[in-house]
Amino acid sequence: MTYILKNNKIDKRYEEKFFEIIRENLPDDKIGLIGSLLRQKTEIIKRFLRDVREEKQEGEDFDKILSIIFTIRRHRKKIIQTVNLDSLNNAFVILGDSKKSAEIRTGRFLEVFSYDDVMVKRDIALEILHFYEPAKNVLWVSWVYRQDNGTGCLPYMADFLKRTWDGNPYIMPFSIKEMNEEIDYLYELSNRNDFAIEPPYGVDILLSYMYADYVYKMVYAESKSLSIGVPDGFTLMKKLLGIENIELREEEAVG
Repeated sequence: MTYILKNNKIDKRYEEKFFEIIRENLPDDKIGLIGSLLRQKTEIIKRFLRDVREEKQEGEDFDKILSIIFTIRRHRKKIIQTVNLDSLNNAFVILGDSKKSAEIRTGRFLEVFSYDDVMVKRDIALEILHFYEPAKNVLWVSWVYRQDNGTGCLPYMADFLKRTWDGNPYIMPFSIKEMNEEIDYLYELSNRNDFAIEPPYGVDILLSYMYADYVYKMVYAESKSLSIGVPDGFTLMKKLLGIENIELREEEAVG
């Protein structure tokens, strides 16, 4: 199997420096806060898929659930306006069928969901599946890794750690199984470098940090003045993870 990080040579010097920087910028309190918000997002999605199974949902219900998926927010209005409610309800019922594998549910969702952008449909399916069953399904949306053009924060991270990139994009025939194994390796890599993150959300937090870092550096490289308007890294992370508008419950804050 082909991987971006697993089974590839990583430069130990860059590995140690990389995680030193990560530990400085992602203290335990921030990891804990984001983890709490992600748990609440899981509850929101579980409740929504339960409600879809029990009775048909309306357009505003789907609008709310789509609003917590970062990559498809600009498609929300078009989806609600052009995809009929039967298609929406039937597609989301498929995602809630825990008896089927993630691969089967994703494939059927893409067939049933009558929208013309495959990447949008794929991002919806894989993000919903991750937060519905976070211990079983990893977060694999386009900002994490796009296999069609080899972009995303996973290759960006590899550029730091491998230092052997030849300038060609990372384009690999990833399956969901392979991505699960790649994410498992990231947990192993993090923990051996004293960055103690835990499933099911630890790598989500790490990847969102990397993408926020990428966004800021790209904007800063283009224009230092424009970078003033870019949200801070922590805010960008919450946006990517779709949790910036989720209010932390009092019991979570105390815990």
